[in-house]
Amino acid sequence: MQVSRSLMRPVICAGLLAALLLTGCDRAQAPDPAAAAPVQPTPAPASSAPAARLPVSLNEVMVALVNHSADPIWRAAWRNPQTDADWRNLERMAYQLEIAGALLMIPGTGPMDETWTSNPAWNTWSKNLQFAGKRAVDAVAARDIVSIDVIGSDIVEICEGCHIQFKPDLPTGGLFGELSPTEGDFESSEDEQ
Repeated sequence: MQVSRSLMRPVICAGLLAALLLTGCDRAQAPDPAAAAPVQPTPAPASSAPAARLPVSLNEVMVALVNHSADPIWRAAWRNPQTDADWRNLERMAYQLEIAGALLMIPGTGPMDETWTSNPAWNTWSKNLQFAGKRAVDAVAARDIVSIDVIGSDIVEICEGCHIQFKPDLPTGGLFGELSPTEGDFESSEDEQ
């Protein structure tokens, strides 16, 4: 006997529906044993857990990341962002500064990194820098140049205070050129233009 295609379609659909229903009922009756009991993570032995470590020195983080991101923030008070692109760049710098503050609490490859990060005063300076970065992110989002100016001054105080306490003789350790520019650097470059 030959069944027409139009009659086969409902039969096939009914068969598939029945199979799905039976499969669904099977699962409801036999719960998965793995799902019944929550999995408890097995803590790793303290001695085998590697401590977090940066692949660069903290000095490199400060010079390459902190200086790089802090300069445009405090410079914005003298040269206000003019375009959406300027504001987006300033926002990226603020995020980088916030991240840099957090990174400075993790030792890297430098000879003083373990000593610095184990010192509560170092961590306070780092947290202050991180918080200044967060405040800068918020000020940039609000396009609040007055707050950005205040935060820029705070950043200078944080950096100088930390350097006075931890590295007064070698601010950059000879890396990446000179220290941050000053207001005078901008005045002389504007006079030349």
